[in-house]
Amino acid sequence: MPPPIILLDGGLGTTLADQHDCKFDHNTPLWSSHLLISDPSILSAVQTAFAEAGANVLLSATYQASFEGFERTRIGSGDETGENEGIDEKEAGRFMRNGISIAREAFYSASQNTGDGHGRGNGGVALSLGAYGATMIPSQEYTGKYDEARLSVNALQAWHAKRLGAFTPIVGMGGGSGSDSLEDEEKRRCWQDVDLVAFETLPLKEEITAVRRVMGQLSPTDGVDSKDFWISCVFPGERMCLPDGSKVGEIVRLMLEQGEGLSVPLAVGINCTKVGKLEGLVEEFEREVGRLVEGGDVEWPALVLYPDGTDGEVYDTTRKEWVKSAGVSKSVMSWDETVFGIVDRAQKRGFWNSIIVGGCCKTTPEDISKLRRRIDQAS
Repeated sequence: MPPPIILLDGGLGTTLADQHDCKFDHNTPLWSSHLLISDPSILSAVQTAFAEAGANVLLSATYQASFEGFERTRIGSGDETGENEGIDEKEAGRFMRNGISIAREAFYSASQNTGDGHGRGNGGVALSLGAYGATMIPSQEYTGKYDEARLSVNALQAWHAKRLGAFTPIVGMGGGSGSDSLEDEEKRRCWQDVDLVAFETLPLKEEITAVRRVMGQLSPTDGVDSKDFWISCVFPGERMCLPDGSKVGEIVRLMLEQGEGLSVPLAVGINCTKVGKLEGLVEEFEREVGRLVEGGDVEWPALVLYPDGTDGEVYDTTRKEWVKSAGVSKSVMSWDETVFGIVDRAQKRGFWNSIIVGGCCKTTPEDISKLRRRIDQAS
């Protein structure tokens, strides 16, 4: 049997900006997660559109959510000093958890609107957790140029564990079965609604190890169920490596090799990367995972792919806008045709346990709908 293809959604933030005139700048350090505060109804409409397009899995609007980002977000009309207050950690946690509810409800809305198709109403919700660099100002997930305090595995593990602790009582973060606080009960209910955890756009090898350690902290004996998760990395520019220079072979080993305290991901792969680089990267991932499988170290995981839908545009992290690169001609083949071709060939080679595919920046519900039709027509 060929590995099944599972359809992911597309670019939430860019769809909000391009189709709903949402503006993101220095006043919105949470980027698309800002709508958890300002206008959840728009988030719901966009995620419902992706579900109606046929996505089997929706990513929550929490990619750039962080306690630091909420603290930097100014709300209210200001006091006599003219200063607005940021959002404290307790309230920030509630906003973040609401991102899971909005994604879940989008499937139910889509089911009511369409009546049938592709598990709508019963789709999966993936908790979207971007790299630490995605929360920096300006964002640094494409460069990996983190501040010195966040460059070690231990420091990144602590940061990711604290953020994950907004969604579930986590070992070492004051939760677990011994706690009966209202907040921890809210976290447990939220965690029950999470089907997958997505660690996305990781630019550093240290961060790969850090998030695996964090997932290894989840323990059913402490009242916290483990969850399947994926790790996807970003390959910016023209090079076939991470921003820190790590090659695919090293990345795959860090993602999958067994080790004390390291949870093994359900899926590994690539996101937020030019579609023109995707096939070569997939083939490299297959070679490197195959070596580990042949050595008896691991079993074939799932493959996760969600490249950018850009056509020559590059994101300017300082200006927070997409800029067309000079001298770049438009693609001859459509995004959905290109992506489906890559996935179809990978499926026919038959290595992966399953293939999760969707879109990242600049991909719209229309793009996902077209990809859905290609998948269905081939099945």
